[in-house]
Formats: sequence, C-alpha cells, structure tokens
Amino acid sequence: MKTRIILVGLALAAFFGAVFGWKAFVNSQIRSAIAARGAPVVTVSTATAQAMDWPVELTSVATLKAEQAVDVTAQVDGQITGLHFDSGAAVERGDLLVQQYAADDAARLKALQADLRLASIQLERARKLVAEKLVPQSDFDAAESRLDRVAAEVENLQIEIAKKSIRAPFSGRLGIRLVDLGQHIEPGDALVRLESLDRLFADFRLPQQSLPLLAVGQSVVSTVDALPGESFSGKIVAIEPAVDASTRNVLIRATLDNADGRLHPGMFAEIRVQLPASEPVVVVPQAAVAYSPFGDAVYVVSGTDGLVARSVYVQAGKTRGNLVAIVSGLKPGEVVVTAGHHKLRDGASVRIDNSVPVADDPTPEPAET
Repeated sequence: MKTRIILVGLALAAFFGAVFGWKAFVNSQIRSAIAARGAPVVTVSTATAQAMDWPVELTSVATLKAEQAVDVTAQVDGQITGLHFDSGAAVERGDLLVQQYAADDAARLKALQADLRLASIQLERARKLVAEKLVPQSDFDAAESRLDRVAAEVENLQIEIAKKSIRAPFSGRLGIRLVDLGQHIEPGDALVRLESLDRLFADFRLPQQSLPLLAVGQSVVSTVDALPGESFSGKIVAIEPAVDASTRNVLIRATLDNADGRLHPGMFAEIRVQLPASEPVVVVPQAAVAYSPFGDAVYVVSGTDGLVARSVYVQAGKTRGNLVAIVSGLKPGEVVVTAGHHKLRDGASVRIDNSVPVADDPTPEPAET
C-alpha cells in the first residue's frame, strides 16, 4: 500500500514538474524574443530650438474704463413728459434725452418777457426826459434798475426751464433706460448711463524698479480674453508721481484706441509696455514643454545610430504667441518633441514625422471668419 502511494506521488511530481518546466521554457522564449526585438519605436513630431531677440516688455493687468462716463441725472424735480432716446443708442453732445414738465414755467417766461419789453420802453422814455431836463436823474436810474431786475428774472427762469431739458453732456453710447414716461423724478435721480467709448483708459501698476524705464508716450499693447488672438495699441499718458507706500507699486494710465467699439469698459486686460531694448532668448513652441508641479521638462531627440528621446528639465520663461522662452536647460539647435509626449519614456526610441506642422509664430493672427 505504501509503495503504491509513493509511486503515485512520484508520478504526480513528475507531471507537475513537466508542466511548470514547460511554462518556464515558454516564458523564457517570449522574454528572449522581446529582448531581441527591442523597445517599440514611437512616432513623434519635433521642432528645433531657436535663438531670437525679443523686445523687452513690462507686463501687468488692468481693468478698462471709459475716458468719460457719467450717470445722467435730473437737476430739478418734475414729471417726465418726453423720452427722446432708446436704450443703447449712440448720441452726440447736446442731444435732448429727457424733457420734464415746463408748461407753467413757459407761461411765466412770456409774462416776464412782456415786463422786460415794457421796462425797456420806460428806460428809453426816461432817457429822453432826462436829456430834456423834464425829470430828475433818479427817475432814469430807477427805470434802468427795473430793466436790469426784470432781465435777471427772465434769465433765471430760462435757466430753470433749461434744467428741465436734460441733454447729453458729451458724445457716447447710452446704457439701459432707468425711467419711464410720466414718472416723477427728484434731483439726483439717475436716468441713464452714458459712456464715451472712442478711447478707453487702462490703469495698471508696475513695481517701483520699473520707474526708470517708463515715460509718457511709450507704446503699450493690450489683449483681452474676450477677443483671443487680437491686440490693441495704445500709449502711456500719465504716471502717478507717488509710489504706493504699502505695495511699492506705481500707478500708470494708458489710453487705448477703440474707434470700432470692440472693447468695453470693465473688461479685464493684459497690458504689455514695449521698451526699446531687446534680449536674446532660446525659444521653442509652447507644445514642446510639459508643465508639472515638479518642474517643466522637454524631450530632446538625439542620436546617430538611432534617434532617442531623453527628458530634460528646463526653466520656462515668458510666452509670446505660440512660442515660449527657455531660460535654462536648452541650447539653440537642439531638437525637441512637440507631439507624442504621452507615449514616451526617458531613453525611448523615436521616429520623426513632421507632416503636420506645429504652430510656432510669436505674433499669430486670428483665423479669418
């Protein structure tokens, strides 16, 4: 019995030994085949790092605001009898916007103008009588005083009537109407917003170290997120004489031409002050840089017998258009990967396919629509 058990155990051991031996042999052959074949070749697109001279710029952010902006308000109380504008309309300086009730003032004005004519006639009569020595000089003086008083009353009433004709103080574009026909308004009540949009102010701040580089008349370029790919030119018109003691920044005002009205007050904008100097930089397409919290890196392609990609940490600097400046870690002429990063590892074999070019324009233009 014991002999049979021993024989069965030996048979099973021989069987499983043969199975596991065969599996080990197959796995060994697979590893050998993979090793003989080598790592797969990854297809990537590339670009060459270039040396360029970039103009030196100072950058900041600003909120755009109108060169002139005001809430059109009432000066006197009264009922609105006429609305002569539409919400969002463009108006010229002096255009009538709102008319308040003024019929009773107009009637009083007619009466005063009649008194003014009578006072003028009486003054002329008194002048002749004084010349003929028929009345004393005091009668002439009284007539002259009465004429002046009535003329002042007429002028005062005309001013009061004019206050009830509310006009645009400057040319611009109106906002949303805030009042209705027949509404009674009080002094100071806002009727509509009026903003001049031909030129906009961009107020921004720069560190005090930038003061020696700034001057009134310098060119600036502005971009806004709402209009990607477009830029707007302007000039510095004022520099605050005092530096902010809490931030050590200086306030600067630039004006931006907005004749086409595409910019609007309240927009957030990036401002670049263009300086006459330039600096040498090494640039690559932005698509070549892999940004991460641990550091920025690019894959550099090199090799003679076969092309290999190796990961290199770099310090990325300013961007301009589709390009980014590399402060350190890369030299002009080195070839970097611009597409296919996700398939790469350090030391991977690569094949270059640049049939689809990567954008590398420092001043890209928006696509035609």
